Amino acid sequence: MGGNSSGLSEAYRRAGPYMGLGIQFAASVILCFLAGRWIDEKLEIAPIGALAGFLLGTTAAIMNLIRSVDRLHDRDARVEKPVDEPEAR
Repeated sequence: MGGNSSGLSEAYRRAGPYMGLGIQFAASVILCFLAGRWIDEKLEIAPIGALAGFLLGTTAAIMNLIRSVDRLHDRDARVEKPVDEPEAR
């Protein structure tokens, strides 16, 4: 059971940074959409503001998702890459 627990904690450690990405994605889209609706109400241009906010939020969320996953992937690759040991003289 000790080995299994260690494997589970290792899985959570590796997956942890990815777990918040979905919440960040949803928050970006929802907040930009709501900002667009607020602009619609103030300028009476519905549904242009909501659509623009949704598109802006989705674009920003996708860019953030790609950048974050790329950064985390690079970090994991550096951690797993064995360090070359200098040759003994």
